[in-house]
Amino acid sequence: MPVTKTRWFKSSLLVTLTVVAAAPANAQIEPARVYTGGEVISDPESGLTLTIPTGWSGQLSPDGESFRLKSDAGGGLVVVLADEQTETAARQQMTQPVDLGDGVVLAPMGPVQDVASGHFSADYSVDGTSAAYVGVIDVRITQSGLGVAFILLSPPSEAARHRESMREFAFSLGVGERAHRAPAATETGGDAWEPFLKGMYLARYFTRTGYTESTELWLCSNGVFYYESEGGGFGGGASGATRGTGEGRWSAMG
Repeated sequence: MPVTKTRWFKSSLLVTLTVVAAAPANAQIEPARVYTGGEVISDPESGLTLTIPTGWSGQLSPDGESFRLKSDAGGGLVVVLADEQTETAARQQMTQPVDLGDGVVLAPMGPVQDVASGHFSADYSVDGTSAAYVGVIDVRITQSGLGVAFILLSPPSEAARHRESMREFAFSLGVGERAHRAPAATETGGDAWEPFLKGMYLARYFTRTGYTESTELWLCSNGVFYYESEGGGFGGGASGATRGTGEGRWSAMG
């Protein structure tokens, strides 16, 4: 069975985590700062909030791609990752081995089990660590289409207790309204839409009784565009069709 090489959920959504307890309102999370049990971390962009369980502490990973918790005693570790995800895709991923990097691989030990609506879990064996660990992955799918994965590594003797804490953490997940963010300006002061649109294919289709129309547009990375349009219909005892092609240069502003 192939090992999933990519990260489970690339969690750029958690890079902007803020602390809303024991810190000024909307304070930007500090990557080097350690947050302790009872503090609530919040991400305005995704609308997610989480409460750190008692007996655990956590901080943003150095690469900003995950939030990591460790137990104050017992050697447990929880990694939280989030991204756009469907329940079907998440369940499929959970049936495959997961490569966490640095030689650590989780291999599924049984079927995916339902915990609650939109919340499911699976157990894993853990290879590539110096000490013995077992693994658990819980996933919660939000109504806004986000998948939040809670990945637990625990010594076997502490697994039941750590699973309970990890699930408490998962159940604390709150989902609010997601902030809508416009594309940021580039370092040169230009607009971010142009690099975003490079290489895009765009299409417009229109139809009404007796008439259809389509326009297709290719925005090339070198600044050239090509288009093709077609239209046709019938009515009043007559029919007709049009077709056009062209090219030029494009830019995006605003």
